[in-house]
This record gives sequence, C-alpha cells and structure tokens, in this order.
Amino acid sequence: MPLGERPLIVMAMEAEAAPVRSTLNLETQSEKLHPAFTSEIWESTHVCLALNGQDQRYGVDSIASQPAAITSMLAIERVRPSLVISAGTAGGFVKRGGHIGQVCLADSCYFHDRRIQLEAFEAYGNGNYPVVDLGDIGKSLGFQLGAVSTGNALDATEADLVRMDSYQAIAKDMEAASVAWICEQFNVPFTALKAITDLVDSDESTAEQFVSNFEIATQRLSDATKELIELITTEGEDYAIRT
Repeated sequence: MPLGERPLIVMAMEAEAAPVRSTLNLETQSEKLHPAFTSEIWESTHVCLALNGQDQRYGVDSIASQPAAITSMLAIERVRPSLVISAGTAGGFVKRGGHIGQVCLADSCYFHDRRIQLEAFEAYGNGNYPVVDLGDIGKSLGFQLGAVSTGNALDATEADLVRMDSYQAIAKDMEAASVAWICEQFNVPFTALKAITDLVDSDESTAEQFVSNFEIATQRLSDATKELIELITTEGEDYAIRT
C-alpha cells in the first residue's frame, strides 16, 4: 500500500490537534474509538487524525505513553492506515542545532527513561523502533532529521540526558516511542513529526519555555503536517524502514 493512501496522525493534546484538523479540513464530528476510553478520531477520505482525549478523572489532556499506545492501537484497528505519524510538540537541543519552532522528523525512535539494568532487557528498554525512511522528503521540506526520544516526564534527569546523548536525540517527547511500538506490532509504517517548544539544554525551565512558545510551535506543526501529508500523497510510493 502506498504510504499516502491512508495516513493516520496520532496526537495527545487538543490544543496541538485543533490547528492540524483545521489545516487538513478535518471538520467532521469526531467519533469515540472505544466506549471505555476517551480516544477519538476524525476521518476523511484522504487522512485520519486520532486524539487521546481528556482524562476522565483529572480533566486534562491524556498525554504521555500509556494513552498514546491505547489510541494508536484502537485507531490502527479501525482505519488500517498506510502510515502512522506521531505528531506533536517536543523539546529540542541547542547543542544539536535546535531552536524554537523547528520541525523535526524522526529517523529513529527510542525511550530514554526505560532503564532496565538486566542484560537481556537493556535493548528492550531502549526501544529503537522501526521508522520509515522519509529523509529525502524531510530534507526537501527543511525539517531536521534525527532521533526522537520518549519519556514520561516534561523535564529530564541526568540519566535521561546521558541516554539521549548516546543516540544524539534531536527531539524529546512523551508519546512517539509508544506509538512506534504499537506500529511495530501491527507491521504498519511509522514516523514522528515534532515541533520544538523548549530547549532541553537551556537554562530556562522547561515548563516556562513550553507555555511561552506553544502557540508558535503548534502553528508550525500544523503547517508542517500538511506539507508532509501532501508530499507523501503525491510522491510517496515505497520507502525503506529504518531499524
């Protein structure tokens, strides 16, 4: 199946997803993916967008790895996509050329906080999931290509930073590797597209940067998502999978 035949975008926050839906003309009413979960989906003939929804207990966006995995599984089972894109905001790294509003496209995907110091489990903890090779498309759109790294915290510990440095991560998020794991189980091509809200190696706090730069990053993300979808749809045929 060509990658552009039925791409599925998976997102965590409504404030990130709303501009993307608007840009892609996904104006239909959403549908719940399962009665037990808040995950919902918007569908059109050319693209689908799934959102984790709001946590029923805390009333906030269901961010991080567990909701991302559930939403991805339910959405893949429903729409049988040609490609899954984990789209959202992320932290970047000054030392690797990162800046606010920069768009990053994954060429690899890891967990940085699953440290399992047992020989047989270390590689499992790291993840290093298959990612479709969209390097040529990414370069043509001016995206930075590199590793996207996932953990369940907005900030990063020293151990997290060491792990991310080991594979030269260019973006730090809270969902991509979980989505990638689900895609591997279903044998569905995967990539991650992230726009930078904060700089991990900056002296300013992550939370302050995130709030200050969120609008800039989400607008850049919506534009980049449309650009990527359009190019994949018109040019995407067969691409290699990076492992």
